[in-house]
Amino acid sequence: MTDASPTRLAVVDDDEAYLDLLETALERTDTPLDVTATTDPTRVLDAVEAGTVDCVVSDYEMPASSGLDLLDAVRERDEHLPFVLLTGVGSERVASDAIDADVTSYLSKYAEESIAALAERVAETATDAASAYYRRRALDEHLAFVESVLGALDDVVYVVDASGTPLYWSDALRDVTGYGDDDLSHLTVYDIVPEAEHETLTAALDTVRGGASVTVRLPLAPREGDSVPFELSAAPLYGDDGDVVGIAGIGRDLTERERYERGLEGLQRTTSRLLDADDPDGVAVAVTEAAEYVAPDAYGVVYRHDPASGTLVPAAATDGIDDAAFTYDVAEDVPAARVYRSGDPERAATAAIDDGRDRGAVDSVAAFPLGAHGVLVFGFDETDDDAARAWTLAGILAANATAALDRLERTAALRDRERVLATLHARSAELARATDPEAVAETIVDAARSVVDAPGFAVYRWEDAAGRLVPSAVAGDVDPSVVDATADGWLVWEAFVEGETTAAADLADDPSRAPWPGARSAVAAPLGEHGVFVAAAPTPDALDDRDVEFVDLIVTYATSALERAAREARLRETEDELRDRNAELQRLNRLNRVIRDITGALVDAESRGGVTHAVCENLAADDRYALAWIGRHEGDETRVEAWAGAGESFLDHVVERGVDHPLARSGKEARTDTAPRERATVVDDVLRDPAFADLRDEAMRRGFRSAIRLPLSHRDRRYGFLELYARVPGAFGGEEREVLDELAAHIADALAAVDRTETLLSGRSLELRFSLTATDDPLFALAERAGRALDVTSIAPHDGGWLLHASVAGEPAPVVEAATGRVAVADAEVVRSDDDGSMLAIVVSDSPVLSAFADRDATIRRLRATPTGGTVTVAVSPTTDVRAFADAIGERLPSADLSRRAPAGDTAANALRHDLSEVLTAKQLQALRTAYARGYFEWPRETTGEVVADELGVAGPTFHQHLRKALGRLLDDALGTPR
Repeated sequence: MTDASPTRLAVVDDDEAYLDLLETALERTDTPLDVTATTDPTRVLDAVEAGTVDCVVSDYEMPASSGLDLLDAVRERDEHLPFVLLTGVGSERVASDAIDADVTSYLSKYAEESIAALAERVAETATDAASAYYRRRALDEHLAFVESVLGALDDVVYVVDASGTPLYWSDALRDVTGYGDDDLSHLTVYDIVPEAEHETLTAALDTVRGGASVTVRLPLAPREGDSVPFELSAAPLYGDDGDVVGIAGIGRDLTERERYERGLEGLQRTTSRLLDADDPDGVAVAVTEAAEYVAPDAYGVVYRHDPASGTLVPAAATDGIDDAAFTYDVAEDVPAARVYRSGDPERAATAAIDDGRDRGAVDSVAAFPLGAHGVLVFGFDETDDDAARAWTLAGILAANATAALDRLERTAALRDRERVLATLHARSAELARATDPEAVAETIVDAARSVVDAPGFAVYRWEDAAGRLVPSAVAGDVDPSVVDATADGWLVWEAFVEGETTAAADLADDPSRAPWPGARSAVAAPLGEHGVFVAAAPTPDALDDRDVEFVDLIVTYATSALERAAREARLRETEDELRDRNAELQRLNRLNRVIRDITGALVDAESRGGVTHAVCENLAADDRYALAWIGRHEGDETRVEAWAGAGESFLDHVVERGVDHPLARSGKEARTDTAPRERATVVDDVLRDPAFADLRDEAMRRGFRSAIRLPLSHRDRRYGFLELYARVPGAFGGEEREVLDELAAHIADALAAVDRTETLLSGRSLELRFSLTATDDPLFALAERAGRALDVTSIAPHDGGWLLHASVAGEPAPVVEAATGRVAVADAEVVRSDDDGSMLAIVVSDSPVLSAFADRDATIRRLRATPTGGTVTVAVSPTTDVRAFADAIGERLPSADLSRRAPAGDTAANALRHDLSEVLTAKQLQALRTAYARGYFEWPRETTGEVVADELGVAGPTFHQHLRKALGRLLDDALGTPR
């Protein structure tokens, strides 16, 4: 019912006329009403049961039953529903009976002046009663809710009057004191508080009566048993006049709190013991002795993890418990093992643990992790009803124990680290003195034995050229092998290639990763690019994280030492290289000065003797060379042509031995003037070279420590040899030998030039004619294809090939046509043609015939190429070994046959005509011959200078300059230089 809705009235009376009259009057009132009139009381009861009526208005006297009977029936259905009794019989007895029957209101039908007035009175009474009824019902519902809430609290909720008599109390007070509601309604607070605490209670009540709130600790005395500690809070309740009329408050049982506080105090004392513990055993004992603080009848066992066996073994236990003898495998499906593996605490009923272990009267066990150290296990019996408190305290104790064990581990690790650093610091001096990687490696493995708990160590050195790791130093009974990308020992290879420390706890499943046979656990750490350090043991899990840390420390020191050693080695190598290079440069500068002097002497020398003496004297002037001499073989004998320095008597021994002289070894197979050019012979140390045994005493007596023989060859012709003896071993190596090889070539060139000059000036030479049949030469091939004979009148080098001027009888066209399209014939052009024949200029890229004779310093005087062969007539020095010369030509031109040998003419004209290359430069000779062949000197001229210059590929002025100089030199040579 709401304030806006009408009040629902059920009106019952046996007088229908009066009932109708009253109903009409009620409906006409200003009060909103919903009136139901009936003469049947049962209809009223149905409406009450249906909840469709807010107030019942009933006549007192009715034939079937009285109004009081109806009231009783209504009260059976709703004891508080408003009920107004109307009666026409006014008596005190009726009023008294109505009041005793708990009627809401009693009205006389005739008390009012009219039925309308009565209706107003009934309407007002019913409406007020209905409003009060619904307010009371709402209050009852609210109080019921409050009562249910307060009854669900563990705390005591109470209300007492100002004197301390209980007015309201929650169920918790009955549970704590053991008194029922009837007992509590007749007691005061002084009856449930021990007499010894009455003074405190009185002071608290006075404080609250004075208008202040208070919280006080007081024990409550139950009907039976010991007092229960309580914390009571109290606040004043005020009446309408502002006076304190009562006290309301809450009382909290402090039994568990005080027990928890005592447990915390005990754990605090235990924490002090844990902080003072010097080793894990001391921690374990302190923890198990603190079990009583967790729960009064609990026991505790500390299990330590044993990595070697993979088990949890008892470290300490409360006295007299069975669980102290248990050992758990970490893989077991039991609380202790599961907690160690997961790191999460666990509690389980003993009956649910099916592992065959007898835990006696223990009702349940709780296991708490101790990090990697192990597990703390508590046993509780059935009297331990506060599992939450015990669980919390046990968790605190386990956390404190773990912290203590971690501290000990860190302290031990710090001590070990300090020990390692001290060891490495002590070894740092050795590492600093180590000058090579091998010494560093030995120091590393020796230091590792005192800091890493492993029986075997090795340092592998990286060999970059071979791409492998080679054992460099070992310690312990180990036998490591070479490791590469294809061999066993992959743990070592992985660490080096990946550049990271690699550890293996158990290598049983993959033995190919083991660094050496028998290793079950190992750690390998790279030493930068220098190699790998390895520590290993024959048992699994032998190396822990601390060992890996120490290995990294060792490797850090070792890598630094190896880097330093490598830098110092590179620095030494660089210094040695620079020193050697500087010495080499000084030697080369000195040698270059000597060679410059020799070169100048060679230019000025006019005879072979002048050349050889100049060379020996300049070389002997250098302090490094003790003896220099030039000789040549004549048959099986050796002739000394020139010498300088100390050792004239030594040369007598050399001459006596001839070609058996050690330095003549390379010349034994071919000693002719035309033998192929042999290589220099070097003796780096006269004292140790077994080939020098016969001359060793003579050489050492004169201070000769190293020697070299340099063949003097020019264009496959030997002009003897140069021998040098130095005062130090190994004097003729590297660039110095290369420079001396070049010097020997210059000397041979000078000797060849002197020989040619002497031949030219003497006018004497040998003329040799060779007949050729089949030969692979462009000129002879051209004659064969053209079917014409070619008579070559002039020959000159031309752009890496040869320029030939050849005459041909008859028409030149077949020759030009045969040359067309031939790779070896670059050009063939008719210079002039008349009735007597034609002159052609032919350029060939190569000519084996011309090269064979030119390479032997022979001057070609005539060359005729025919379709079937040809002849070549050359002039050579009169001292030439003709047989050797012919053999050399035969090697180059197998079809060449020496057909004529005769002295050449003695006139200077012959020399002038045929040895122009000795007087003119190549370009001057080429310009002169081309001009002559082109008819430039004919009268009238058959060609112009511009045409000849164009053929030579030069400018006109350049051609005329070469021609004037050539003519001038020829005239000077023939007529003598004008004075």
